[in-house]
Amino acid sequence: MNTRPDMKLLLFNLSALVDLGQAVTSAKEYADRMKTALYVITGMFSIPRAALFVYDAERHDLACVTSKGVSALTDARLSHDASDLEGMPHNEPVTVRSIRDTGWFKQNAEILGRIDATVIVPLYAREEFIGTIVLGPRLSSSRFLRTERDVLQVASHQIATAISNARLFAQHAEQSAENRRLYENMRGIYHDTIRAFSTAIDAKDQYTKHHSFRVGNYAAAIAHELQWPNNEVEAIYVAGLLHDIGKLSLDVDLINKEDPLTPQEWEKIKRHAEVSYHIVAKIRLPWREVPTYIRHHHERPDGNGYPDALPGRDLSEGAKILALADSYDAMTTDRPYRVRLSPSQAIEEIRRCGGTQFDARISSVLFRLIERDQAEKTPPLPVVRHTASETAMPLAMDPPWRIDA
Repeated sequence: MNTRPDMKLLLFNLSALVDLGQAVTSAKEYADRMKTALYVITGMFSIPRAALFVYDAERHDLACVTSKGVSALTDARLSHDASDLEGMPHNEPVTVRSIRDTGWFKQNAEILGRIDATVIVPLYAREEFIGTIVLGPRLSSSRFLRTERDVLQVASHQIATAISNARLFAQHAEQSAENRRLYENMRGIYHDTIRAFSTAIDAKDQYTKHHSFRVGNYAAAIAHELQWPNNEVEAIYVAGLLHDIGKLSLDVDLINKEDPLTPQEWEKIKRHAEVSYHIVAKIRLPWREVPTYIRHHHERPDGNGYPDALPGRDLSEGAKILALADSYDAMTTDRPYRVRLSPSQAIEEIRRCGGTQFDARISSVLFRLIERDQAEKTPPLPVVRHTASETAMPLAMDPPWRIDA
């Protein structure tokens, strides 16, 4: 069966349009995509010389993105005369002969002459001027048929849309980068403020300097070992920094009292978890679970903790982690009523209280971290750095978490 010549041309053009669609939507770099697109169009119509110009809104002219068969067009720019260009049909070929008397042609005659331009196609996407394709003469010296003009119009629309999308993507990427930078700056200020609170908390107790920092880091190390997502690890870290903020309401002499506490004094001390919760709950933190972690950091699996005496099944994993981190640091630092325990002694004490005061599974994670660090002769637990010069969030760093206490 023979295929009519016009049918062959139609099939060829359809195939070329498919190739063009693949070219402008490929994963190649923008310049490579535009070059391929121009070569597809010139191949469709046997045009040896051509160039693609894109409108530069800042300079109000058109920059050459890619060309074929013409040397030294890399930095070429066409002037932009809106009164002339905007009167031309969108994405349709216009003969140079019909625009020789326009101001736009006269301003750009030198560059158009180097291309030996015979046809230009003003490119538009979403009614926005994008640029223009400048085509030289065809090898056959024949005019464009009506069907060929239709194909060229479709191809031009594809290129215009691709350029517009690339431009929008670049603008969004630029805006995203700026938003990210602003976010990181705000995040740094935010965490510096939280650290300042932690410093104020710890300053009230002469025996527990950097306690809040260590608790935050121990809790973060455990959560990371449990493969929590980074934002949740960050949440437990912040909870550790702020877990004792309620102690700011207590008298310094009561916090540092060396003699045994009276029942009334002990009740005042115990209220700090609830006070901490109410303070932090009023802060618009980006982690909803932080106030609850803080409220329950003195609860126990056996239900004998405070302030709510919740059993283990009603406690979140975060609350159990924070309770263990707080107790471990309390055991391994000097207190008014006793000297500190060694890491191995603290492990034995936590083991003894497993299932009653501490969650056994989370305790086993802490033991693993301590034993690993002792074997590697590093500090008791990996922790997060917090130097005075840092403004970025510590947990944005790669693990292991570290702190210079």
